[in-house]
Amino acid sequence: MGWTRPPHGWKKCNYDGSYNREMPSKAGWIIRDESGQFVSAGQATGNHTSNALESEFQALLITMQSCWSHGHRKIWFEGDNREVMEILNRRKSRFDIFNWIRDVQAWKQRFQECRFTWINRKQNKPADILAKSHLPQNEQFKFYDYIPIVISSALQLENS
Repeated sequence: MGWTRPPHGWKKCNYDGSYNREMPSKAGWIIRDESGQFVSAGQATGNHTSNALESEFQALLITMQSCWSHGHRKIWFEGDNREVMEILNRRKSRFDIFNWIRDVQAWKQRFQECRFTWINRKQNKPADILAKSHLPQNEQFKFYDYIPIVISSALQLENS
């Protein structure tokens, strides 16, 4: 359903952030290969952020770091926050979040190839679910090399 195939040898990573001013922000992501097959997924609790935009940037940073640590060097990141993509693709400026932008750009340089695109919220449902799902008690980070139950229905709907 609307899935765009990445170039040969690339991975596609959908990510999302979750913001709640009372709690630390959270991140969720799912990585697929060039044919759309599940590779891995993850979720993490970050730090408190000031707003939803900062939460999205923090989620992207956590996701980039996880992708890098798992050896992905050609990766296409898709997120459902249009403003993040406009900023990263230099169509819009925001000085108030300069440090977040600088950190993402620094991580981008570590990859052999890296792309950022916008995807609508409906198409980003699995990552959204992971970002909003609870992590097991006392865990700040969870990596999955299998499809987590919490997103299995969303992935099946995506592929139908």
